[in-house]
Amino acid sequence: MGPIEKAKSEKCLPKVGTPVKISEKIMESKETGGFLVKDKYIISRRPNQEGIYRGWVPGAGGDLWWIEHQDGTIGAYMYNELQDVS
Repeated sequence: MGPIEKAKSEKCLPKVGTPVKISEKIMESKETGGFLVKDKYIISRRPNQEGIYRGWVPGAGGDLWWIEHQDGTIGAYMYNELQDVS
């Protein structure tokens, strides 16, 4: 079990800097209305990419994570939209 799946199963957060893979299927922007983050973090969300875990979104109870994409942009993702890099 990799660090992302371990964090999910133990209901804790991964170490900052942990590589992640964004799932092929993520919520569309119209489904993310409950995310209390700036639009730029919603617009930058993209499926099937690799990135780095940068922390959790305050106020989201640990369910939303900041992910830095390879081009340096940051998106907010639900923990279940992420997986270990294989």
